[in-house]
Order: sequence, then structure tokens, then C-alpha cells
Amino acid sequence: MQEQTKEIGSRLKQIREQLGLSIAEVAEKTNINKYQYEDYESGQIDIPVGALLKIAQQFNVEAAFILTGENPYEHGWAITRKGEGASIERHARYKYKALAHNFAHKKATPFLVTIDAKDQEVQFNSHSGQEFMYVIEGSVKIYFKDSVFELNEGDNVYFDAEIPHAVKAEDNKRARIISILV
Repeated sequence: MQEQTKEIGSRLKQIREQLGLSIAEVAEKTNINKYQYEDYESGQIDIPVGALLKIAQQFNVEAAFILTGENPYEHGWAITRKGEGASIERHARYKYKALAHNFAHKKATPFLVTIDAKDQEVQFNSHSGQEFMYVIEGSVKIYFKDSVFELNEGDNVYFDAEIPHAVKAEDNKRARIISILV
């Protein structure tokens, strides 16, 4: 995980410098704290998916390029086989597998997210756009400000992703969801 985080940080720095942008300019345009952005570039901390998408949009590159160093190349369709996809480990509790990472010019970004059962902490995040979550295994609680909802296998939620939200596995069992960011 640490090596991947450093590689992503290095790509962020390289793209920013090629675009002739300062760290302060990127921070201002993406509404990301300057010091936090510096930590992303240095590889000190893993970049949250929401921040990754904001930065990719600002840099006018595909998020998959920042993650893998390869530009998406598929047009018309992209197939991601079981066990494939670009992996993102935001932190130990969430493991993201980017689905359709090789499709160019996506209008939505789908992920398979595995949520660790040991996770007890609720950490809120928010990002631009909308998000759809579909539970494919286990149970989760989704938190929105002062509201909490339990979702079980087959349940889903669609929401404004600018609302602070968090997801946590329930019943001491791992959960897996499909998350699509639009």
C-alpha cells in the first residue's frame, strides 16, 4: 500500500508540474487543504477517492491515469474480469477496486468496495457529484449527518455526495458494495 501511495503522489507532482501549477493553485481550485495536498504528493498519506476525482478533473486527466500511470484506452466498452481492476487502498478499512478503469472518458466511476469488519470508527467524507451504493455482501450502516440507515444485501442508496457521509460494516462481518460516483 505504501509503495502505491508514493507512486500516486509522484504522478500527482509530475502532472502538476507539467501543467505549470503551484501546490497553492491546485489546493485552491480543488478546495483541498494545501498541506494535505502536499502530503498526497509526497506519498505521506493515501488520497481519498473524492479528492482523487477532484484533482483528476482539475488536471483534465482520467483518475485511472493518476492511479496506474496508464491512460484508459477502451472506447465503446470495457470489460473488467473477476479479480482485475485498479486497486486503491484508502486505508486499512476500505479496499477499492476500480471497475472500468480502462474505459476512456467515463461519465461515472464504479468501484467494488470491501469494508473491513473490524472497523469501529466512523469517518465522514464528502465530494462533488452524486453516489450510488449497492450492497452485494453483508450489511452496512450508512451515515448522513444526523441520520443512520442500515442496508443489507440487495439494498441500495443514491445520494448527493456533497452531504457528509460514512459507511461501516455491521455484525462484525466484512461487507462489499458497488459504489458508483457520478
